[in-house]
Amino acid sequence: MLMLFFGTGCKHGQQKKVAPEPPLQIKNDSPAAAVINSVSISKISTYDSLANVKIDTTTLKGKRAYIMNQFLLGNGASGADYDSLFDINYDGYKDYIIGYYGASGTGLKNRVNIYLYSTKNKNYILDEDLSQLPNPSFYINRKKITNFYLGNGAGGGGELKWMNNKWVEVMHFDIDHHAGNQDSCELIISYPLKKKSKKYFRPYFMIPPQDILENKWGDYPPF
Repeated sequence: MLMLFFGTGCKHGQQKKVAPEPPLQIKNDSPAAAVINSVSISKISTYDSLANVKIDTTTLKGKRAYIMNQFLLGNGASGADYDSLFDINYDGYKDYIIGYYGASGTGLKNRVNIYLYSTKNKNYILDEDLSQLPNPSFYINRKKITNFYLGNGAGGGGELKWMNNKWVEVMHFDIDHHAGNQDSCELIISYPLKKKSKKYFRPYFMIPPQDILENKWGDYPPF
């Protein structure tokens, strides 16, 4: 996690000596830190520094650094948990993924921004659909992504498979607390391609059990 530290100002109209601001604290083994350090901006200490930093975007590493810089500016300069490169659309080119934690809502709120590499533009382009997936788990070798969001006793999730050169939802589930019994929930699982569904009751959960939805949120990061 990237953290910024800001100095204090004057008090009661008098000048107050302020110690120099320490540099941005970056975990050395963080992929995000590696991207930032690769373009020599490891001593960022304020929001203005991020806004004014010069980044060479003639290389792919520089383009990723620019994306991270813009992401940090838009998320209070402290929102990136990790970043990674892997081919999420199986075109032979690695795409760029930034993971962060959502600022609002209840329940687990792990989010991602997914930037697909465009061979036409030779740049990364945000995939708005995939970037909406909450708490995603990536099973790239199996061409599978799962996701879920559960908050205030209700929510849902699903499983996507790579089919015909696109991600398709093959399973979806919804849950809600069982009326009159807050320890159990009504679970509805549907299979859109088969046009089938089933409903039953089971103990309430905040992270889906593996028999309902395979996920990696006992691990970190989720790929």
